[in-house]
Amino acid sequence: MSSITSIPTAASELSAGLPWAPAPMSADDVLAAAERLVPVLRERAAQTDRERRVAPETFRLIQEAGVLHILKPKEYGGFELTEHDHAKVAMTLARGCASTAWVASILSSDNVAIVAYPQETQDEIWGSNTYATLAGNTNLNPKAKAERVSGGYRLTGSWGFCSGSDFSEWLIFNAPAGENGEGHMFLVPREDTVTVDDWFPTGLRGTGSRTMAVEDVFVPDHRVQATKDTVEKIKERRKLHPTFDAMYAPWPSPGKFPFASVGVGAALGAVEHFAETAGSSTRVAGALGGTVKLAEQEYVATEFAEASGEAEMARLMVEASSARFSQLARQRQTPTEQDLGRGLRDNALVTRMALRSVSRIFSLVGAKAGFSDHPISRAKRDVEMMSHHVTLNWRQNAMTYMASRM
Repeated sequence: MSSITSIPTAASELSAGLPWAPAPMSADDVLAAAERLVPVLRERAAQTDRERRVAPETFRLIQEAGVLHILKPKEYGGFELTEHDHAKVAMTLARGCASTAWVASILSSDNVAIVAYPQETQDEIWGSNTYATLAGNTNLNPKAKAERVSGGYRLTGSWGFCSGSDFSEWLIFNAPAGENGEGHMFLVPREDTVTVDDWFPTGLRGTGSRTMAVEDVFVPDHRVQATKDTVEKIKERRKLHPTFDAMYAPWPSPGKFPFASVGVGAALGAVEHFAETAGSSTRVAGALGGTVKLAEQEYVATEFAEASGEAEMARLMVEASSARFSQLARQRQTPTEQDLGRGLRDNALVTRMALRSVSRIFSLVGAKAGFSDHPISRAKRDVEMMSHHVTLNWRQNAMTYMASRM
């Protein structure tokens, strides 16, 4: 493993030349902008996969499309849109490139973590750059060290899977602190971190989800919070942004579908690619040679119909479930245990449906799909990778759902 300090261009550099904040955009405006990006992302997807990072010029397009302002307070140039809007935009972007959509979805989602901190901290992050983003890892690293000093802590440790860290000015890390060693969330400027280039997975390779490390970095008190207090802190900060409905959603919220929507979008992208190319595609007929046209095979028609139907059902479930959570937040209603259990089930279920869909399509293509640059290969690898995310664990979420119904 090698350590590097800058991969590739920080978002602060990319935001140079942009207005202080995007012009106000409606949900339909942002979704339309995301739709226009799909062919561009699709064209760049193979390069993103090979280079294990989203290109700076691609990230600039995400900024300009307003994606990073969906779940951001109006005080800082945000649009204060809903989790439903966030899920639909992430799903749309993933039809072009799952890795790019994954990064955009996480950086957009993490804005809600920022609003859990005091206004001083929010001003520090967004006051001069409303495009500033937060990446990192909120899983507790028990090996990390946070030494209490005057006015804050000295933090040392490393955290893997920091998706979006290529373009984030800020990192969030969960480390034990205090007498009982409880988890605390530390916000650290990117310049105080070191990137470890260890991201060589089979899928989602373009997310650049590398390990980030800090060594004896001072973190002031206003950038430190006990993890267990996050939900209550978000509630306290509501008075700072009284019209921001997403602050009334649970945290972390299954309604945003920050990961599952990307899987569904990737499956929908595979469906679109196969539909566009099947008419002119062939595969080897048998061991002695010959070719058959895919579009003329009955088994292809039946498998593709089922695969595309599953992907479409998953899309409808994401839209319906995210709309329910957004409606609860808009009405200032706290989700019940059944609501939360159902939301977790839906996140894991649509991911399973997306994986089945893309795997079926993969099997129709033949040996050509085994090449890493093939769009169906990439979609299958990406969905397989995200299906292992802890929030999408089917058995765990199914148990939670069952308990909520009893």
